[in-house]
Amino acid sequence: MGWTLFFMIIILKIPMIAALWLVWYAVKEVPEPEEETLTDEDRGPRKKLPPLPRWPRRGPVLGGGDCKPAPCPQQVTKRIERPAPAYARRPERV
Repeated sequence: MGWTLFFMIIILKIPMIAALWLVWYAVKEVPEPEEETLTDEDRGPRKKLPPLPRWPRRGPVLGGGDCKPAPCPQQVTKRIERPAPAYARRPERV
């Protein structure tokens, strides 16, 4: 019982002390100030943004762009009968 108590009281505290020291060191460290930050006036003139895309033109389109889609096929009212897959078939009872 003596070594177990020693291990839990002394040895397991070492990582906790190291973590606390690391946090303390990170908090007390002061960030270095950056050298002269440039303001908007020092950067020079801004670049002009490219123009936004235009809306599509209306009216007849040259080159076959106004083709009509193919007509829809008539609706089928009769269902096609297909045999069920082998794993879905019910065994016939005799």
